[in-house]
Formats: sequence, C-alpha cells, structure tokens
Amino acid sequence: MKVWKLLSPKVIAEEERPDNIASPTQAKVKITKVLLAYPEIRAYTGAAGIRYPRVPGMYAVGIVAETGGGCVTVEKNTRVFLNGIAPCGECAECRKGNGAECLSPKVAGIDRDGFLRDFIVTEESALTPLPPSVKDDAALYAGILSLCENISDKLDVPKGTHVAVIGAGETGNILSQLLIYRQAVPILIDTDEERLAKAAAGGVYYTLKADENLISGLSEITGGRMAEGCVYTSFNDISPDLSFDITAPRGKVIFAGMEFPEISVHLKKALSKKLTVTGVTNDYEQSAAAINLLVNKAVDFSALTGEEKSAADIQAMFAAKAELLEKDKRVSPSILNMM
Repeated sequence: MKVWKLLSPKVIAEEERPDNIASPTQAKVKITKVLLAYPEIRAYTGAAGIRYPRVPGMYAVGIVAETGGGCVTVEKNTRVFLNGIAPCGECAECRKGNGAECLSPKVAGIDRDGFLRDFIVTEESALTPLPPSVKDDAALYAGILSLCENISDKLDVPKGTHVAVIGAGETGNILSQLLIYRQAVPILIDTDEERLAKAAAGGVYYTLKADENLISGLSEITGGRMAEGCVYTSFNDISPDLSFDITAPRGKVIFAGMEFPEISVHLKKALSKKLTVTGVTNDYEQSAAAINLLVNKAVDFSALTGEEKSAADIQAMFAAKAELLEKDKRVSPSILNMM
C-alpha cells in the first residue's frame, strides 16, 4: 500500500508499506478523499513541532474493502468517515474510561500517523458509516463539525443568546452556522473581509471586522450588553485578550481548536468580570452527531470547499501552500482525490 510521509520539514516521500488486518475488530479501508487544511501545512513546514517521520492527513472518507470477523457496524463497501481524533488512553480521564474528556487527544497527522495513503487498517470504532445523502466533500468536514458541536455543548447557552466567535476560518464559519441552527445569535469577528463575506454568504447575519469600530458595533448589536459567550478559534491574527474585552460579566470564554500556538493572555479583566474560561480541543465521540447534522443540512459548506487535487499533485500542492503560509497568506483547504 502507498503512504505519503513527511520525513522532515518540506520533505515528503511516497513509500510502500504492508498493512493487513490483525484483529477481528479491524477493517481495511480504501481512502477515497482526504482533507488537507492549515494543520497539515504547518506540519509540512515544521511550524507544528511534530515528530518526524509523520503521515499527514487529519480527516478522510473511504470505502471498506475488508473487515475482521468481529466487526458489527461496517461491512464491505460501506462508505465511512475516518475520525482524526482519538483519546490518548493514558491520561486520568482515559484511565477512568472517559475518553470523551481526554486531556491529551491524539490528532492524526500531528500526534500520530494520518490518512494520506491509499489504504488503511484501523479499528472499527474509528469509522463512522455515511448515509447516501451525505456527499464526500461535506463528510470531510465532519471532524470540524464535531469540534463545533462540542463547543456548542460547552457553551450551553439559551436560545437568542449573543455569542462572539473570533476567527472566520473553517472552525469559526462552521461554528457560527451551527449556533444559528441551535437558535443562538453568533457575531463572527475577523480581520479578513473576504472570510467574513464567505460566512455571510453561508447565512451568518452578524459579521464584524476587527478594527477600531468593533466594540461599538458589538455594543449596537447586543443592545449594550456585549456577548454572553465568546469563542476564540486558534490560529487567527487577533489578540486573545479581545475575548475578555467583548464578553459580558459572568459570561463564558472558550478557546477552541485542534491545536494551539504558544499564546499569552492577561487574565485581570477575566477575573474582575468573573468570566468562566475553558478550552475545547477534542471532538472524540461526536462524529455520529456531526453526521446527523450533515443529513439535516445544518451547515452550508459551499463557501469552504477547496480545490480538488489528485494524488499526483501532492508534492506541488504542499509546496505551494507552504509558500503562501510563509508569506503570512491565508491557506484554504484542499481535497485530495485518492481514487
């Protein structure tokens, strides 16, 4: 089987690797499409601080080619989503059997090998069957949608609540649409007007540019109350301290993402306003809920779906996106067609 592996920063190589079912609860899956986004490009450039060698690819869809005798939820030719997040199995929560609250979730392509390959053998529990109504390109975003569902659960805000979402990348865009579906009122904030326009096209009504007019604009939307909740998405170019400035007293602030850069915040304002501050990085066990949201068309992915490339373009695509990243340019997702 073919595997594309990062050997070191900016060095990716193709190799053959034997991979056969070794237990009754495993399945062999033909990878059909892989989503490559910002985390994969950071890993390619060396910015993510990963341990090489590493197979990139956080999320993928595929078709089951073979199953072990103990598999009960998938069979041959089942179309599946492959979840890129897994509990570590070692932290205090995992030892208690509470993998959903794992303190150190392992991310495919970052902490463990990912899905940039033609076949993979994996545990059946890592596979979520896809209904016919969910197309492959939408299913690739199920992992991010799972993360957003987890964020929404942690916010636990009543209908009509104003929630500021900082960062209009994939996570911020999807989360804002999900909050609308949950009947909250998101206010999406970013420095990039093009990103905000994409979100507006997807139905996000309130968007604000992060400039000198932000606070007054937010105050006008909320009737002077500011946001009862705030979500700061990782890897945007806005100061995390803004979260404390725009959240109402006794509100909730969530820092969310699959991984985080080194950041520092000034907590004095958070403490004086008695804010609840937490982090969400784990989408484990939310895949089935995310697929249900896809079936119900809770989110419009049309503005997010990136260009589609073939496996022959892997080297060139990584190099081109790394060049954009190093010029401080936005890196949009791409879909690799592995067929």
